[in-house]
Amino acid sequence: MIADVVPPAWQWLFVAGLAAVISRLFTLIVSRLVGPGPDTAPVTRRGIELMFVAAAVALWWWETCLRGEIPAALGGDRLADQMLGARYVAHVVLFTLLAAATWIDFRHRVIPDCITVPGVLLGLMATTLEPAVLLPVGREQIRSYAAPHLLPDFLGAFGPLQGSPPPEWLAPWPATTGLLAALAALALWWWLCTAPAEAADTRPVAFDPRRLVFACGAALVGIAWWRGGDHWLGLLASLAGMLVAAGLVWLTREGASRALGQEAMGLGDVTLMAMVGAWLGWQASVLTCFLAVFIGLAHGLLQVILRRENELPFGPSLCLAAAVVVVAWRPIWERTAVTFDRPVELALVATAVVVLTAASLFVLRRIRGG
Repeated sequence: MIADVVPPAWQWLFVAGLAAVISRLFTLIVSRLVGPGPDTAPVTRRGIELMFVAAAVALWWWETCLRGEIPAALGGDRLADQMLGARYVAHVVLFTLLAAATWIDFRHRVIPDCITVPGVLLGLMATTLEPAVLLPVGREQIRSYAAPHLLPDFLGAFGPLQGSPPPEWLAPWPATTGLLAALAALALWWWLCTAPAEAADTRPVAFDPRRLVFACGAALVGIAWWRGGDHWLGLLASLAGMLVAAGLVWLTREGASRALGQEAMGLGDVTLMAMVGAWLGWQASVLTCFLAVFIGLAHGLLQVILRRENELPFGPSLCLAAAVVVVAWRPIWERTAVTFDRPVELALVATAVVVLTAASLFVLRRIRGG
């Protein structure tokens, strides 16, 4: 049930003004990335900025009014307002990155690392500094004298952040196995999802920005490990989301390539989902990939019928699915949470994502006549 909450007028003005500034920076930066063309025309850019402001204000209303769906222990105090504010800012940043990736993917059929790599680092930083940016869930507190009490929590790598502690080998300071595992996860993403720097000529590169990326990520892992507590749990949720999301899309990419008989997706889709996983966690990323299959199939059929296009970027479908999962998180999680408590069913869902993607692309290939 939506709460009867009306934020004060100054909050609406502040949100609208901040969204206007971000939208202007967004269109200026992305228009430089996509290059000259009709997408950068003043009228089109102004329309995009207005839509951005409207979407930011609508998201503020949505997350504020949905406070009534958070348990009362969290919904009525000052801490709840701070958490909602942090989550709203995080979602605005994430949606901005998704919009930029969609715009460029439609234009150039590529998702540049200059969006996804900083996006991953920002996601890791956000969940470490404020774990409340993770998606909200309820946690039952068992009581011997009464019915279970529902407590507010956030979805971590192993379930509710406070109610599902990680294995002992992932413990923070002073144990070192958790630190090594987190650094290994970061190194795997860094090695596979960041492209080596290329010099403009044959001279050796004096400075490889990949080193700075890994150094920043490693420093963040070290700080979270040393601090422990919710900071460490938030980072683990982000790292797990990053690896699971990237791995699932990589498997989908392999299946789709075999269905089409050629490379179906670029690695940009893999790095994009690594970014989404870093912000939302692995459970929401699995749901995003599953939903993106149906969005991509509908989009592909429309493109074949209306424009007879032979290529279809999958990145926009992933971005739209991630936005839908965030906005409609509570009803989606209420219907799917039980699946994540059953490993066999979860494996079937992941397999279904890969199989349905390959099957849908095979159908589109047959419709186009091979």
